[in-house]
Amino acid sequence: MEIVLLVAVLLFALAAFTLEWMPVDQVALVALGLLILFGLISGEEAIQGFSNPAVITVLMMFILSEGLVQSGTVARLGHRIAHFAGHSPGRAWGLLLFFAAVVSGFLNNTAAVAILIPVALQLSKHYQISPSKVLLPLSYAAILGGTLTLIGTSTNLLVSALSADHGAGAISMFELTPLGIVFLAAGGLYVVLTAKGLLPARERPPGASLTRKYELGGFLTEMQIPESSRLVGRTVVSEQISTRFRLNVLEILRGRRKIAVDLRNTPLAPGDVLIVRGAPADLVSFRNHFGLLMLTDTKLQDSTLADAQNILAEIQIAPNSGLAGSSVEELGFRKRFGAFVLAINRTGEAIRDKVASIPIKPWDTLLVFGPRTRIEALHDHADFLPLTELDLHLTRPRRWWIPVAVVPLVVILAALGFLTILEASILGVVSLLLTRSLTLQRAYQAVDWSVIFMIAAMIPLGTAMENTGLATLLSDGIVFLGHAWGAIAILSLVYLVTSVLTELISNNAAAILMVPIAAEVAQGLGADPKAFFVAVAFAGSASFLTPMGYQTNAMVYGPGRYLFRDYLAFGWPLKIVLWGLASWLIPVIWPLS
Repeated sequence: MEIVLLVAVLLFALAAFTLEWMPVDQVALVALGLLILFGLISGEEAIQGFSNPAVITVLMMFILSEGLVQSGTVARLGHRIAHFAGHSPGRAWGLLLFFAAVVSGFLNNTAAVAILIPVALQLSKHYQISPSKVLLPLSYAAILGGTLTLIGTSTNLLVSALSADHGAGAISMFELTPLGIVFLAAGGLYVVLTAKGLLPARERPPGASLTRKYELGGFLTEMQIPESSRLVGRTVVSEQISTRFRLNVLEILRGRRKIAVDLRNTPLAPGDVLIVRGAPADLVSFRNHFGLLMLTDTKLQDSTLADAQNILAEIQIAPNSGLAGSSVEELGFRKRFGAFVLAINRTGEAIRDKVASIPIKPWDTLLVFGPRTRIEALHDHADFLPLTELDLHLTRPRRWWIPVAVVPLVVILAALGFLTILEASILGVVSLLLTRSLTLQRAYQAVDWSVIFMIAAMIPLGTAMENTGLATLLSDGIVFLGHAWGAIAILSLVYLVTSVLTELISNNAAAILMVPIAAEVAQGLGADPKAFFVAVAFAGSASFLTPMGYQTNAMVYGPGRYLFRDYLAFGWPLKIVLWGLASWLIPVIWPLS
């Protein structure tokens, strides 16, 4: 009966993760609550995830990564890629992908991709290449780069801690590097040879109008006020245009003058042209009510909106943003940030209607319009990830060199065995705080708490699998399926199951579920479990088929305007190649006996 209840909890978690019924951390916490409710784990076991060394280390690495990001060093190096590449786009993309992979080996790969997406978009514009040709390869490079070291991805840290718990010993700092280099070389070669042919040119190269990219022709238009209109002498506020007609007046064009500051209280005059955003039906209602002239939208471009004072730009919602779950209207976005949200790009499709009432999700890309200074201020806000490169991000803070020295020192101390990675990372964070290289508030904001709570709440699920015997049952099934081909085939099957699972749920959740099974498989075969744990670590990071399997894949979904099928078409050959390499090389590097 305990196994039946646990299977029910697992099925709920898998369905909730895959179908996105609720945020991943909420799914994990609900699953944890069900384990307690059904008596499958004790209270002490329920909270063991929150004291797990891997969870604390991942938390510290988020903060260390933020310190390195704030130093501006990674952004400056990325910005120099075009200079080094000269007129060769192939050299530019090769340098960018190599740089992304190396940085991801020592920096949280989500942070690395967040820094490099604006660089990739700038390079796309410079070389006139569609961003959909380069952003998914950038994500793949970061994923593969994360396998180079223990700290490259939270999955490696988690598997290392679970390996120690199962008596196989922790994974050392560079133990995964040999196979990680092979994976990176194979993945890099695959991307170079196939990206041009397999990835679509989903849109015109950057530089094309954002109003066209978001297909705002029917939602963003110009209306002229004739002398006979009742709007003459009235204001946007006095006529309650926003609430009565569900429209936003973005600018008033009065001759050659653009009025965007305090336009809500500016009396309207005959001949004024209003740039208005709204649903087509509301625009028609507004025009008819006040007798306005609807001008053609064929000349409405980014330049119509943007000028020295105002700007039209894209910005992405950060994964740990406090804005997620609230709508633009609930947030009071315009008053709070001084900008309009014209459209939302989600899973490659632009949402233009009823934008104000749609709850925002992590990784949504917002098309915003407002004063240049207010838009640029969003780039420094913890809730947003910029998709354009600003000069102000290329300046170095006074203590920029401290994080650049601290992060390598943490790696060296852990690699040489002077300190554990947990101890070294804690001391590294303390160093950044004491030297004021990073503020405590920024440190709190740097942590992706959804990842921390998801990992901590999922760890007891692995414990429950062992307590109830479900892990043994599943491992027996894997051994039964592969017994005719031997231990190496069974190891290959463990890798395959993990790599499929990581496409449906998060990489960390897949690792937590598979480590107990891998331990039971190894025990049943009388083999060294370390090889099986390494297989779980690499397979957990080998997420190439879906946007929700890995955070970096989700990050590039909107900016690249990808569709779900793009991931499948581009990712499955690489998935098979890496499966074959892992099945061949893991038993060689980590002998089974």
